[in-house]
Amino acid sequence: MLTVDKKNLKAVIGEDTKLHHLPANPATVHWGYFSKELPPVLEINSGDLVYAETITHHAGYAPDLLLDDVSREIYESIPYEDRNPGSHLLTGPIFVKDAKPGDTLQVEILKLKPRMPYGSNVLAPWGYLFKEFEEQTRVVIYELDKEEQWLTAKFAYDYPGAYTVRGKIIEPDTVNRVAALENMQIPARPHIGTLGVCPAEDGKISTIPPGLHGGNVDNWRIAEGTTMYYPVFNEGALLSIGDCHLAQGDSELGGTAVEASMDCLIRVTLRKDFSAKSPILETPTTWVAHGFDVDLNMAMRNASNEMLNFVENYYGLSRFDAYSFMSVAADFGVTQVVDHKLGVHVTIPKQALKPTRRS
Repeated sequence: MLTVDKKNLKAVIGEDTKLHHLPANPATVHWGYFSKELPPVLEINSGDLVYAETITHHAGYAPDLLLDDVSREIYESIPYEDRNPGSHLLTGPIFVKDAKPGDTLQVEILKLKPRMPYGSNVLAPWGYLFKEFEEQTRVVIYELDKEEQWLTAKFAYDYPGAYTVRGKIIEPDTVNRVAALENMQIPARPHIGTLGVCPAEDGKISTIPPGLHGGNVDNWRIAEGTTMYYPVFNEGALLSIGDCHLAQGDSELGGTAVEASMDCLIRVTLRKDFSAKSPILETPTTWVAHGFDVDLNMAMRNASNEMLNFVENYYGLSRFDAYSFMSVAADFGVTQVVDHKLGVHVTIPKQALKPTRRS
């Protein structure tokens, strides 16, 4: 688990900054949805730190390795029929005092620590090439090395029966575990798959498709040392976090990443001086905008317009200048093709931009 040296932490962030611990338990998690009717489990001030525990919705696929006492209690407390309409097990929501619709929520990811050195990858029915693999669901369990730099496959097996139950627990003696990816190693990229505020719509909103609220963006760059910006749609913003990954490639081709439980240290700041219209990622060297749609061409167009607006408004370029800049300096990538709404991300280098900008 993530250990926080509170004495050294205070020296860095200041004595007045409050650190909240948000444990994962049956009272603090919600499975498969965002909802503005869901009562907050934590209330914080702008600038506070939150140490949030997250549990993967794939822990049951290797219960001997992934299902600890905390996750088992959660799994046993939430009936299968209540794990809907989406897939992901999230911790929250967090209520940010004074946050109003139209504001921007800034979330700094300060530290990510896997709760255990294992994760699950599922080649799932929603995977991009599922039909080309005779519609067989396959599970691969990965192990993280002690330095947390590389992943190797521990074993794989064919998922038994139809993939119809979210978070099913598959006991080891019910499947044939076999060696997989021998002599291969995967670079570890710990990151948060699902992080975002509650959408404006009523009712239970599925966690599967990403949107303007963020959510299941599945960009492996949303990692330690980066910052996400989200438009606020509800009073308090109602931030939730979960679906953490040990690794993922752009596209998430097979349907999932290496899904894992993780402890996350974040700083949440309310911004009334900066307007984000969609999820924006800031890394030490880049800005990244996102676009989503069921059509990849429209996702590309949406990402283009989001970054165009960002460059125009944040850096003060004319629209034509911003368009020219993006044509020669921006890089586009396919974030994922498996989350109902497909994702495209566009990246611009900070070094290309002069430091003078609009406040």
